[in-house]
Amino acid sequence: MVEQRGSVIGRIRHGIDRRLQEWRRQDAARKTCAEVDRDELWAEAVEREKLLKLLAEALGEEQARRASLGEVTEQRLFVLHSKEASEALGAFAREKHRLVRGVKD
Repeated sequence: MVEQRGSVIGRIRHGIDRRLQEWRRQDAARKTCAEVDRDELWAEAVEREKLLKLLAEALGEEQARRASLGEVTEQRLFVLHSKEASEALGAFAREKHRLVRGVKD
């Protein structure tokens, strides 16, 4: 009777250990994915920041000469690495401003 109870407890413990190992593996995988996502989001944020600075500089220079945004973007080359930035310039193109080329990853 004591031997049977020991084997039942052993099987239960073994099952718990297997589930814990699986949970730890899944948790590590989730943490790795979260880290990759975080790195990608930071990279996109840096690219957006650069784009905003370029746009601000271009607008600042051209506003001094009273040029429109369409004229500014007509004279500049913008390399976009985010869907949102590409869509923003696409909106300018729909307003009859000239967008030479847009490429989305």
